[in-house]
Amino acid sequence: MGAFEGGTHAMNQRNSPAAPGQAARDAGFDARYEAILAACPEATFFHTRLWAAIVREGFPGCEDRSEILAAGGREHALPLFRLRRLGGLLTGWHSGFPFLYGGPVPCGEAALAAVRSSLAARKGSVVLIGNPFAGGLDAGTAGPGGAACEGLALVPETTHLLALPADAETYWSEVLDTRKRNDIRRLARKGVRVETTREPADIAAVHALYRARMASWRRKPGLVYPESFHRAMVSLGGQAVRCYVARYEGRVIGGAFVARWNGIAHYNAGYFAEEARALRPNVLIQERIIRDAIEDGFHLYDMLPSAGLPNVEAFKESFGGVRTRFPRWERIAGLHRLARELRRLRGRLRERPADEP
Repeated sequence: MGAFEGGTHAMNQRNSPAAPGQAARDAGFDARYEAILAACPEATFFHTRLWAAIVREGFPGCEDRSEILAAGGREHALPLFRLRRLGGLLTGWHSGFPFLYGGPVPCGEAALAAVRSSLAARKGSVVLIGNPFAGGLDAGTAGPGGAACEGLALVPETTHLLALPADAETYWSEVLDTRKRNDIRRLARKGVRVETTREPADIAAVHALYRARMASWRRKPGLVYPESFHRAMVSLGGQAVRCYVARYEGRVIGGAFVARWNGIAHYNAGYFAEEARALRPNVLIQERIIRDAIEDGFHLYDMLPSAGLPNVEAFKESFGGVRTRFPRWERIAGLHRLARELRRLRGRLRERPADEP
């Protein structure tokens, strides 16, 4: 077990000024927290105080409960959020949020055991997402990250990682195959233009694509991102977050959000207009994201998990992504299980033909 020290709602991360609208409180805690991250190459953008500020701004009902953990003779930074809905009836503890990398930094058996024990003792559901950049975290081993414990079930996850070469030409000629290169050339001739943007109207357009995608799902998702989340990523993220859009005849037909920090570019999420499927803006956006990351000196591109969808995994592998496993631990409380079952039943009712009894 380890001792925890509570965090604050301040935002004071390395190499970034305080975000607009965020009061600087407990700067000493934030400085210690960020100093821990600075010494650990496995730290991700989703561990930072800047990401915590984005989550707070984007999800007003989500509390930042990030902590500093003492375990194994050293301090560890732990991103932690509490999300309460329906007046607190549904409570979830998340490290990290929303469904992004968390866990202690630096990571190790002592720190993981302390975190899992602490979270397992809290009321409500628990989601502890591992970190694929932490050495030794393999969902198939019994070492750090490889076992269920303290009432938390182990759920293996997979992301796709691409080691970026020194220059874009090497990536183009040695990583992409001939078919992929010809595909990109052909699509580029159709008049789709990819660019970065910080314009509120463009952020709103990308969010509208996201909402359209969610509305097309047969089953209602458990968590729908508000537009405030996408706005906060860009308005607070500064140089650490980019929004890419694909335009065709002046209209936004696709978009993606990318976090860029600590030498790693993370593809956070992307969406495109169903009616623009033939133009395949997602292909051109991916190529631009990777090319920019290489030209800006990043060494790794993280494509994030694919929800187990084979076509999405194949798409990422066509750009050179390599499957990399990492663990997630969870405990779903009874009320959350009931809410999931109700959503599942509603989805089945919507799918049932009108003449079916």
